[in-house]
Amino acid sequence: MKRVVLGAFVVGLMTACGPSMEADHVKTPDELIAEQEAAGAEQMKKQKDSSDYDTASVGQTDEDKRRGWDTKQAGIELHRASHSAESCPESIQEKAGKGKPASLGKATLALTFANDGHVKTATISDPFGEDTPIGKCVLRAMKAIIVPAYQGDEQVVNWEIDLSGGKKSGPVGGEKPEDEADKADKK
Repeated sequence: MKRVVLGAFVVGLMTACGPSMEADHVKTPDELIAEQEAAGAEQMKKQKDSSDYDTASVGQTDEDKRRGWDTKQAGIELHRASHSAESCPESIQEKAGKGKPASLGKATLALTFANDGHVKTATISDPFGEDTPIGKCVLRAMKAIIVPAYQGDEQVVNWEIDLSGGKKSGPVGGEKPEDEADKADKK
């Protein structure tokens, strides 16, 4: 009887554990690669099928953000430099004395930005030429602008500086500097 019980126990133990699902041989490198590719393909299919997967929500890399002209940041930097440039006539008038007019008006600038974000060229309208003290001061302030580096064509921005003390500097005609997307929309 002990043998029957012991035999039944051994048979029960073997069937309870069952055969292993693993192959009875060591996998070759080709089999391992095929298994990993199948698992990767299954994972990609699950991502595409899931409702949470949205290509628009995939974050942009720093490189992607850097590619285009950043109109918003350029506007911030231009306004910041404008405040510095607007103070030029006041300080020059105080040093020059009473011979200067109280209202100087507006100066129009054309700024060309290189792809590295620095001002490549800057010109100022008459009567505030590059050879006048006010013109030099305004150009110095505006040439110090650095915007985020971008890819594409050089950007030309036309900007007005209010030298009358009104502090109403901004884009020529009150328009925002255009970015590539805005230009494409207009075409």
